[in-house]
Amino acid sequence: MGLFDRAKKAADSAGAGAQDWAAQAAAAQELASQALKDAGYAQGGAVTMANAGSVSADMYADREVLTAYGQELNRIIAVGAKGTSVIRSAVDTGERVSGNPWYQLQVEVTLPGAAPYLVSKREMVAPQFLANYAEGSSHEVAVDPADPQKIAFTS
Repeated sequence: MGLFDRAKKAADSAGAGAQDWAAQAAAAQELASQALKDAGYAQGGAVTMANAGSVSADMYADREVLTAYGQELNRIIAVGAKGTSVIRSAVDTGERVSGNPWYQLQVEVTLPGAAPYLVSKREMVAPQFLANYAEGSSHEVAVDPADPQKIAFTS
């Protein structure tokens, strides 16, 4: 039985007149703990007074990484030359930010009127989107005019 099934069962078993708030609170805590575990925080346990500072610091650090990553992608998309690409390889680096893995991609980039060239790109790929980055998949890209090794996927 999954987490949501247990939460629903706890809510359903409460009855119309006398709800079992303790069971609902326990189910909610279990859902929160699972979300923290999936994101790589608190070693999958509950946030307590003892570890709240550490968990908060980890989340803040991840927020900073995600913000900088997003700003750089947006910058490249705004100023970049439009091109196409084919992913030649994708290797999980073992690094995680907010539970999302980083991949080292080898990407063949083609700009209009130019010969294809290879770019090695570190990309965060949420697990549910990993199939979109399969070897041989094609994507539109923006290429930084100041550094053609910096690309951002636009499709």
